[in-house]
Amino acid sequence: MDDCWPHKIYEVLNIGVHLSDAGVNNWALTKDQALMALEKFLKLDIPILGGDVYEYKNGIIESNYNNWYCDPDEGETNSEYVRRSIEKAIKYIQEYKVNENYKIYFVLMPEPHKN
Repeated sequence: MDDCWPHKIYEVLNIGVHLSDAGVNNWALTKDQALMALEKFLKLDIPILGGDVYEYKNGIIESNYNNWYCDPDEGETNSEYVRRSIEKAIKYIQEYKVNENYKIYFVLMPEPHKN
C-alpha cells in the first residue's frame, strides 16, 4: 500500500492505472471507474477536492490540463461539503466532452484526512 494515501482511499482508487510513470502518486480512472469511486467516497464521507483529466495517446497517459476543484463553503458542514463536492465531480465527469481520438481518464483528489 502507498503510505501517502489512507487505506480507505487506497482501496477505492487502486482499481485504476497508477500514474507513477508520469511522476504522479495517484490513479487514472475511466469514466465508469471514476463514477463508481465517487459513490464509494460518498458512503465513506470523504470529500473530493478536485480532479484532473488525463488522455492516453501515443502509448502514454498524460495530463491534458483540464481540471476542476471544489473548496468548502463558509459555514458548510462536512457532510454538506462531501455531498456538494461529489455532485460537482459527477457533473464534471458526466458532461466532459470526449475527444474520440484519445481514451480519457479522470484523476480524483480526495481529501486524505477525511477517513
